[in-house]
Amino acid sequence: MSHWHQMYRRRPKADRLELDNGAARFEALLAKELKPGDRKFAESLHKQLDAGLTFKQIECVERMEERYSDAAIAARDAWAVNYKAEGHREIALICANYYITTTYFRDLALKIGTDENFVPTERQFNALTKNKYAKKAIAAATEPPAFPVGSLCKVRANYNLVSNRALHDQVGLIVANHPGGLWPKSTVLVNGEQVKLEDRCLKSAGK
Repeated sequence: MSHWHQMYRRRPKADRLELDNGAARFEALLAKELKPGDRKFAESLHKQLDAGLTFKQIECVERMEERYSDAAIAARDAWAVNYKAEGHREIALICANYYITTTYFRDLALKIGTDENFVPTERQFNALTKNKYAKKAIAAATEPPAFPVGSLCKVRANYNLVSNRALHDQVGLIVANHPGGLWPKSTVLVNGEQVKLEDRCLKSAGK
């Protein structure tokens, strides 16, 4: 055996197994409305049925059967109705608008933000909206502003929050609120100029 073959041994072929009642199961599966990618994969496995399938391929068939079972389809249909009827889409949009500015969930966020008919799966929705960053974004967009328009505030003297020293401890007037992102922001009239600051950079004018 050559040195090359000693270094790069061929992996043994996976054992081929018979799928119980395979012909009928594929007939039932392919009769359903499968997604294009799932149909192409199922048809490929169907062609290999006579030669046998690997253990992993059989697992894939079982997962597809479960995903396209009557119960699973009914659950997805119910979720699609609830998504639009119970305000889930509004929450998803808040999180999508935040995540579009990041490298996380970007493709999903773009679909939600640009296609009003798109319905994420319940699993996608939970992943997008129930992590700690999403919860901050939802709070920033839905909770009443800490400093409503027309109220007075004072800019915190904290270099980690406000790098412009000239703004430190200056009293300002809130002229606009900007909910969204991880932290709500406000436009503040201070020292004769309007500046946009995160609300966490502000405190009560009396402090």
